[in-house]
Parts: sequence; C-alpha cells; structure tokens
Amino acid sequence: MIYLIITTSVFNKRGYQKQNVDLTQRKDRYIECIKQVLTLLNNDVNIKPIIVENNGLTGSYLDELGCDVVYTDNNKCLLQNKGCNELLDIKHVIDKYSIQNDDMVIKLTGRYKLLDTNFIDQVKLLTKYDAFVKFFNVCTLKFHADHDDCVLGLYAMRCKYVKEFTFDGKKSPEVEFSLYVKNVVKNFMEIKDLNLQCCFAEDLRMLIV
Repeated sequence: MIYLIITTSVFNKRGYQKQNVDLTQRKDRYIECIKQVLTLLNNDVNIKPIIVENNGLTGSYLDELGCDVVYTDNNKCLLQNKGCNELLDIKHVIDKYSIQNDDMVIKLTGRYKLLDTNFIDQVKLLTKYDAFVKFFNVCTLKFHADHDDCVLGLYAMRCKYVKEFTFDGKKSPEVEFSLYVKNVVKNFMEIKDLNLQCCFAEDLRMLIV
C-alpha cells in the first residue's frame, strides 16, 4: 500500500506570517495544491491520501477537501526547525493508521503543487526501490551528486526507514535526511525531475523542481 501524507500547518509560527501577510493567501494555496494532487490521484485505490495539520485544531477548511485529516499539536514543540515538527506529524499518522514497515510513504508539503503524476507513477511501478529522492538544493539550484542535500517537499520512502529516522539538529534537515538515505537506505532512486511547484514560506518564492 502507498500512503500519501500531506503536511500542513494552518497557522505557521515561522516565515512570512510574521510579516502580517493575510492568512487567506496561505489558505488559498493549501486548497489549490491539495485539490490538485487529489485530482491527479483520481481515486486510485492503491494510494491513501491523508492530510496532517499540527496546530491542535479540532476542525478546519481542510476537512472540506475530500480526504482524511489528522490533527496534532506538534507545532507547539520548540524544535530546531519545521522539518522536525513535520517528522513528528508523519510518525503520528504512521502510528494512527498502523502503516506497515513495507508500505511506501510519500510525503508532500501541502503548499507545494504537484504538476503531474510522473513521480507517483515511478513509485507505483518501481517497487524494488525503498526511497525516491531528488538530491538538489533549492537555494543554490544545484544537484548534489554526493547525495548530501535534497528536496524535502516531496519524497517517498519505505515506512520502516521513516520510522527509524530522526533529526539530530547538527546540520540542515535536508542534509541530514540525504545522508540518512545515502548511508542507511542504500536501495534508493535518484529523481531528476519532481515536477513540483514549490512556494517557500519564508518569502513566497516560487520554484519548479
């Protein structure tokens, strides 16, 4: 089974909201991107989409998007970076749904728009791999042939490896995750094009990777 975990945070304690930008913009982006990926899935019975939101809410506009929504309160945790909070959310979903070790977990940042099904199709077809990662830095716009940096907005990984992974905060989350894949997962596929439109929370910069 493949589980698509879509990470969201209705109230972001980091990034552009500190500049009093309207929350409506964030809401609209979430709705647009999540509706897009659900349309691309086209009710595929082999993929279970789950939205996770981490502000301790009991309900939100996310409930209207047509898939399961899980609420946690992990955004209150004062961790090194938002990647740590996201990982807590992902593991919460894994526990709640009793996702099995050999199941595949696709993680998608909810404010990033998947433009086509190419990535999902590869995950479905190439079952011999345990992870699918793009080793690319979204700031320098450079690929990392040494597999020591990556795009965290979209990846796929066998559940057992997700459960075993933790951030130690000594390097950036992208670097730590990449090195984990490189040194532990071994049987991974390097993705060249995710066809993912990123919208970065810090400055609303857009980038297709």
